[in-house]
Amino acid sequence: MLFYIFIVRIGTLLYPISFQLKEAESNILQKIVYLSIPDALCQNIVACILIYFHILLLNYIFSKHKLARETTMFSGVFYTLFVSLVVDNNALLPVLIANTFMLLALKNILDTLKNNQATSYIFISGFMIGIASLFYSPYFVFIVFGVISLLQLRSFKILEKLQFFIGTFIPYYFLFAYRYWHDIPFVELNFIKNIFFRWPALNIHNLLILYVSAVILILSVFFSIINYGNITSKKAFQTQKKIDIFYWFMLFCLLSFLIFSTDNTSHLITLSIPLALLISIAASESKNRIFYELLHIFLIALIFIGQFKLINF
Repeated sequence: MLFYIFIVRIGTLLYPISFQLKEAESNILQKIVYLSIPDALCQNIVACILIYFHILLLNYIFSKHKLARETTMFSGVFYTLFVSLVVDNNALLPVLIANTFMLLALKNILDTLKNNQATSYIFISGFMIGIASLFYSPYFVFIVFGVISLLQLRSFKILEKLQFFIGTFIPYYFLFAYRYWHDIPFVELNFIKNIFFRWPALNIHNLLILYVSAVILILSVFFSIINYGNITSKKAFQTQKKIDIFYWFMLFCLLSFLIFSTDNTSHLITLSIPLALLISIAASESKNRIFYELLHIFLIALIFIGQFKLINF
């Protein structure tokens, strides 16, 4: 899969673009990462390796929780395609780094089902969501997602809720301690202004392929919703509850978009996690495999057109 990732994202290695961190809006975690990897090529190599790690987590979730009757590698393939589809997102973006921690949080949330010794999983899931929100602030809304998911999977007791919230706010405690030690204000206006929603600016100078790719992702969301019955049919009740969590994830992608102002199309990367799992379930159990093979070819074609600017309008 690592070789497949490098092939799909070959344009990012031949024509690498680095992510420029905004000093006024960054925190210590973001600075550590981006100051350690200033070179554009190195950033894109790290992005490919990160995506490979994400695929390992997705395949673990898909196989361990038996989301489909047949275990396949489709979740990793579709995740690679979805995170690479929009050419403007082909860099080591904070949201891509944050996806690492959101996947770890999702893994731990799902592992709490029918687990009487779930304290560590609950705490770690909250901790991972907290770290993810430090890298990408719209993920802060997913604290509520974590609570709803745990309520859906288990009898979420008061003590367990406390463990979850303690895990969530520990990263912020360390961040505030650092800021206090260095005499930095706890909350800056630059962070506050990002909470208020504004539509991403449409740039008429962007190539049409960028908007086509974004529309494909949105259509994939509608496809997943329309096929809810097929995706959850003939599944055990416990498996259905796990799949429902992926739909909650998509809903919170929308809510976080409406609450926070986001940079252009980068927020679409948040959809890659639930879409990869839901589309892979549909593909794994579909009798019409040729449709998904053609979809795979079509998405790769869009990615290469965007990376190499094969269409100049």
